[in-house]
Amino acid sequence: MVLLIVALSGCAGEAGRYPSLAVRPFESGPVMPGPTLSEPIRPVTSPTRLAELRNAATDAHTAFMAKEADAARLVQAASGQSFETRSRAAAMVALADLDARRGATAGTLATVDTLAAEAATALSPDPALAETQSEIAALLARQDTAIARLWEAMGS
Repeated sequence: MVLLIVALSGCAGEAGRYPSLAVRPFESGPVMPGPTLSEPIRPVTSPTRLAELRNAATDAHTAFMAKEADAARLVQAASGQSFETRSRAAAMVALADLDARRGATAGTLATVDTLAAEAATALSPDPALAETQSEIAALLARQDTAIARLWEAMGS
């Protein structure tokens, strides 16, 4: 037991003396240069890719609009009809087709949203990407409004 006390007292050092907290030479190491703030961390989305996405959304919206008039005609014929009628079934199929065509636009917007999220997390904002995102979101909102209007016209 005495031996243990003597051994532990050797670790204690002088009262009031503590090790220095100053940075020692080997702790500083070499300084690595980082990216400057003016250059993006990742390249922005290429204009070609943005044009492809914009064209895909425009094509999907054009297909939607081509079917919207037919769906509106079928919905008008089915309005007030019972659920078992053929006109109601045809209108339901037309609305389902419109919803599927809306899905193509939504899929394109999801791709653009993913690119925008990647750009945001890389601290690399892309105004052209944001503009494309807004344009496609506006097309999708227009499609949502048309589908909601047709469902309301058909009634429940």
